[in-house]
Amino acid sequence: MSRLKDLSVGKRLALAFTLVSLLIVVAVGVGHWGMQRQHDINVRMDQLEQVKDDIQTFAYHVADATSWQGLVVADAGAYGGKVAIQPDSYNREGLMATKKALFETLDTTHVEYLTEAERAQFDKLRPAWENFFAWDDKIVDLLAEDTRKARVEVMDNINEGPAADAWALGVEISTALRTSIDQRITALEKEIAEVESTGERVLYATLALALLAAAVLSVLSTRSVVRPLNAVVDALGRVAGGDLTARLGLKRRDELGRLADALDATTDALRTTVASVVAHSDTLAAPPPSCRRWPSRSRPRPRRPAPSPEWWPRRPPRSPSTWRSWPPAARRWARPSRRSPTAPARRPRWPPRR
Repeated sequence: MSRLKDLSVGKRLALAFTLVSLLIVVAVGVGHWGMQRQHDINVRMDQLEQVKDDIQTFAYHVADATSWQGLVVADAGAYGGKVAIQPDSYNREGLMATKKALFETLDTTHVEYLTEAERAQFDKLRPAWENFFAWDDKIVDLLAEDTRKARVEVMDNINEGPAADAWALGVEISTALRTSIDQRITALEKEIAEVESTGERVLYATLALALLAAAVLSVLSTRSVVRPLNAVVDALGRVAGGDLTARLGLKRRDELGRLADALDATTDALRTTVASVVAHSDTLAAPPPSCRRWPSRSRPRPRRPAPSPEWWPRRPPRSPSTWRSWPPAARRWARPSRRSPTAPARRPRWPPRR
């Protein structure tokens, strides 16, 4: 906190903005990470879905092969073995088409998306179904004999014999692969849910921290600026009211601290100046030596002696035409006096009244 107080206001605001921006960047990064993880998981799920579709297609071909094989045996019982095993017979032709599609499916399966264990199991499929169709060729040879004993041996091989074992092995491997892939898809779905949950928690937590940090830093920055400014305004008001003892004493190293130091220095300088003026007030009130020979204006001025009657102007002739041409002062002086001839002469006003 002490280091934070030593920072300037601009640096505090920059620090707050940087911290909030960093939290926002973290939130955006977490969101991007969650989206990227979901994309990767979706890609892997699509790959597993492709493998699952291949195995499902293979299972359809297996079911078709066993069905066509049973129908060939039924044709042998109805039309004879030689007729049933002809390449152009309907059921035998369907069995051969299914065999071709089955091995093509094995060749086009997306084995690159399989694990090592799954790949090892998948590699057993081709030998198992090659063994199955090898026994199918033996069944065809038995049906060609067209005897009851041969047909009984065919049915024994299909139901519980080597042909049945080869078919069961192929179905077992296909089922194991499908189960493994289903488990992997389920695990990926759980992973997607966990990634979404983790991303949401981290995103909400980061945004909450960003909002909290923004609120706290804004309050701290505001208090660190508003309180010193209020103190400065109060001190200036006291100085304006005549209180030259007002001091702030803010121990800060930022702009507001320098402003407070300048205000304190200004107050001290004003107080020193006022004290100096008060101390020299008596000296300033006394007149300088060069002016002491002049009489003070507060002393009574001596009256001037009255002028002699000879100094007064003569009275003009009392002619109306010339009387009005005289200036007002002359007319006032030349106005006939109503006083007694023996009364003393009255001192005229000086300067004349206008």
